[in-house]
Amino acid sequence: MLYLIFVTIIWSFSFSFIGVYISGQVDTWFAVVMRVVLAFITFLPFLHFRNFKLKIMFLLMGVGACQLGIMYFFYYNSFQYISVPEVLLFTIFTPIYVTVIYDLLQRHPLRLSYLFTAIIAVIGAAIIRYDHISANFIIGFLLIQ
Repeated sequence: MLYLIFVTIIWSFSFSFIGVYISGQVDTWFAVVMRVVLAFITFLPFLHFRNFKLKIMFLLMGVGACQLGIMYFFYYNSFQYISVPEVLLFTIFTPIYVTVIYDLLQRHPLRLSYLFTAIIAVIGAAIIRYDHISANFIIGFLLIQ
């Protein structure tokens, strides 16, 4: 839990850092590749090579790098259309996506209690973060989603 708190605190500074200093100032693809490479280097000591075949491990890392790369590409570009508070506002839908996708992957009926609590979290975050929405919010919203 201590690691989660530590990472959350560091992550909270990244929105403003990316929105103000990186997006629009640094090539998006370069920033995304550097972020994925730095994440790989950071987590490399935690990899357990004994239990996996090398081919499978590289395939999984490649898929993860593509997923993160594509996600961060859209994320970084969204700052060119919307402000940092709007990016934060639009990322609040994640708990709903996680709940629905988890239930679909587990092949059991949608658990309404989980969905309801995710919706409450989204509503709470929307109330806390809502300020005003710019004219480019649709493009930014689609990039974030």
